[in-house]
Amino acid sequence: MLCMADCSISIIIPAYNVENYLGEALDSINAQNQLPDEIILIDDGSIDRTLEVAKSYGFPFPYQVVSIENGGQGNARNLGVSLASSEYIYFFDSDDLLAKNFISSVKEQISRNQHPDIILFSGESFNDRKYQGNRWVDYSRGFSGLFSDRVTFLNHAYFHNGLFCSPCLYVSKKSLWGPKKLEFGANFLEDEAIFYPLLFSCNSFSVIDEVFFLRRNREGSTMTMVPNAKHVNGALHCMQTTLGLYSSADLISRERWYIGKRLEGHCIAYIVMARKAGLSVRLAELLNVILKTKGVKLAVKVFLFGVRADQSDAVLGIGRVVKKVGRMARGRFGMTDREKA
Repeated sequence: MLCMADCSISIIIPAYNVENYLGEALDSINAQNQLPDEIILIDDGSIDRTLEVAKSYGFPFPYQVVSIENGGQGNARNLGVSLASSEYIYFFDSDDLLAKNFISSVKEQISRNQHPDIILFSGESFNDRKYQGNRWVDYSRGFSGLFSDRVTFLNHAYFHNGLFCSPCLYVSKKSLWGPKKLEFGANFLEDEAIFYPLLFSCNSFSVIDEVFFLRRNREGSTMTMVPNAKHVNGALHCMQTTLGLYSSADLISRERWYIGKRLEGHCIAYIVMARKAGLSVRLAELLNVILKTKGVKLAVKVFLFGVRADQSDAVLGIGRVVKKVGRMARGRFGMTDREKA
């Protein structure tokens, strides 16, 4: 029989103005058929009754409620990591819900699989009764297994479209996190920016294609609101962070390919968000990515997605880069323009 007492899990909950949802979230933890080892709830400067609701709860295990000035979800999570005492940490959003068998199932996977660095699982969306939008995401991983090779894991995850970045969809070792290791950024989309650096800090991966996390679609959340400057800056930060990872010297070619595909998605997301927010695109940042990745296809996609016909300077700039990258690629394979023709 597996001994699930040989591992511990701390749940870290950043909370901001969620007085109408926090109680349900905490109830879903209290209803677990096996309780976690610790909860650390960070009230991120709420101006409603969130802090009052948080303090009204009690659990038969360590439960800390810390109130700080508003600094963003990433800052609150980082503080929670610094206070956590368990081997594993789980980032849970304060307006969502957990399946009753979440803790017991994850602990069983940890014990059965020699304490992998990260455990990833599936989730489902549900609509808040007042939500009038049409956002709906299927967070199914699409596969299960234990992987000690990062490329094999990425092969499966990419094939099944299962690379969801939400921190609510994985449990990871605390030893991966902290200053000079992994920390969330201050921008929106901080979960996307940290996801690939996290995966490339892990050497063992356990995947469970079972729904443990229930994400609430509601009005006013960062995911359903109209994109603004914070979203655009967050998308730009994702692009910059992933480019830094792509430039790492110790990657094998297949790993770099997967990072490049993610980076391509970040570039397009940045363009789309900037245009929705009515903000200009930093063309120099996009050109830097194209040059460093020698991405001819990316250059074409940037052109198609982001450049208006009246942006003649941008059109000419990207056209020059496409030609330059093309020449570099042909030179890499020893082909002249005449041979290519």
